[in-house]
Amino acid sequence: MRSVKTDKLFKVNLKGTYGTGCGVKYHRSYVVAKTMDGAYKKVRDYLDGADIGFSSDRELDSIELVAEDYEYTDVRTRLFQ
Repeated sequence: MRSVKTDKLFKVNLKGTYGTGCGVKYHRSYVVAKTMDGAYKKVRDYLDGADIGFSSDRELDSIELVAEDYEYTDVRTRLFQ
C-alpha cells in the first residue's frame, strides 16, 4: 500500500465480541481512517471505553482495506465521502 494519507475504508475483524445485549456484532467493524493502525485503534478504544467483551475478544484478527478516497487506488474501489 502506498503512503498517500487519504481516507480509507477498512474492515476490522476481531477475535471475539460477536454480539452484545444490544445485538451489535463488533467482531466485524467498518472504519474510515488514514492507516490500518488508526482503524484498529478507533475500534479498540471504543470497545475498551465501553468495556464491551473480554480483553482477548478485542484483539485484532485481521484487517482489510476495502476502499480509498483516491482516484487511482490500488484496491480498485473508490470511497466517496
